[in-house]
Amino acid sequence: MTPHRIRLGILGCGAITQMEHLPAALAHPDVELIALVDSATDRTRALAKSHLVQCQISDDFRPLLGQLDAVINALPNSLHAPVTLEVLRAGAHVLCEKPLAIKASDALACAALAEQQGLVLAAGMNRRFVASHKLMLLVLNEGMLGPLKSYTCDYGGAFDWKSASGFYFSKALAGGGAMIDFGVHLLDSLIDWFGPVSEFSYQDDNWGSGIEANAIMELRHSGKYGVVEGRLQVSRTFPLKNRLLVQGAEAEAEVKVADLDSLIVRREIAGEQVCQTLRLSDAKTNSFYKQLDNFVQSIRGTEKPEVNGTQTAAVLQLIEDAYANAGRIPEPWSEVPCGTPTEPPKVMA
Repeated sequence: MTPHRIRLGILGCGAITQMEHLPAALAHPDVELIALVDSATDRTRALAKSHLVQCQISDDFRPLLGQLDAVINALPNSLHAPVTLEVLRAGAHVLCEKPLAIKASDALACAALAEQQGLVLAAGMNRRFVASHKLMLLVLNEGMLGPLKSYTCDYGGAFDWKSASGFYFSKALAGGGAMIDFGVHLLDSLIDWFGPVSEFSYQDDNWGSGIEANAIMELRHSGKYGVVEGRLQVSRTFPLKNRLLVQGAEAEAEVKVADLDSLIVRREIAGEQVCQTLRLSDAKTNSFYKQLDNFVQSIRGTEKPEVNGTQTAAVLQLIEDAYANAGRIPEPWSEVPCGTPTEPPKVMA
């Protein structure tokens, strides 16, 4: 238990910290921001100034560890596991941005060390804290859809994330492309709703760089609702329907990316097709604030992390297996036909 305000350091001051982690930390009454850490100290000072923050600015987290109860690890993906392990060894709790690691084995190592040290390790899966995630659980648990049939889930658009470091386009730094970047969120939710994945097939458009821009995954879940089959598609190049649609024998439920605070249920009542939009009373609370609050309360001992290291390792193992068994998305426009070369046309005299 930590009786005083949680002394927090944020490691990595790129776009996600600027837009989400820092505002959440400054808004939480039980958090005292001690330090912002980033190799680009000029940018970090500008960030602190823009939010009127009085805290330490550093390019190295190690000298600060004795002053911190907890850190948010928002560094590039390749640094998530090694830095998390170092912070845990020093005795501080960690909320680590997704993915917790590039490899499932590293995520499991982080989980094991946190348990050994008696520390909280939370994976940054903020979509667990949007209202539609809880609403879907409620609808499924109430049996509102009847026996489940299948789902389709897609998320896509032209990549426009204002990355400060550009690590997303390096296999060594990011671990992969669209699937490990945003697919990890979607798979985490799908597994939480429908249970473990028992079978899958996977295709992407990775031509050898290790960075796929498009990916398609067919999944079969075996969980409390029986066998549920689904299709997941992610894209960094063109817009998709950007929704989750779950089909049941008696109704269907839809979550739109444009409104993650609601869930739409369509069903028949007395022969008439009706549509209900469900919301939670606290749906407008920011998901990153809720995620941080869950982390704080877990440190206090009143809650448990919504997503722990073992859970996220299972998702990462699925992505690893998908990459290892990837097929190629058909691209007929790029295929060069094989066959006997034809005679070149004769030049007219």
